[in-house]
Amino acid sequence: MSRTTSLSPRTSRPPAPPAAPAGRGGPGPRRPHGRALRAADPDLGASTVEYAMVVLAAAAFGGVMAAVLASGQVRELLTALITKALGV
Repeated sequence: MSRTTSLSPRTSRPPAPPAAPAGRGGPGPRRPHGRALRAADPDLGASTVEYAMVVLAAAAFGGVMAAVLASGQVRELLTALITKALGV
């Protein structure tokens, strides 16, 4: 009496070759390109614009903060706060 284990093959067929990735001549739907891609995806490039807007807003905020901190009143306030905190 012979027993088969889970490690022994049940059939002698070779495994099927892997399928080619879609869009590279293999099976599957073809991806649009060029003008058709722009028409198919209206949000193409939206994340890039969002990142650019965030960077622009951060730069503007930094410029405003630099101008505020460079003013005489804020400088005096910060100097007084540091002097009081250090007890000098």
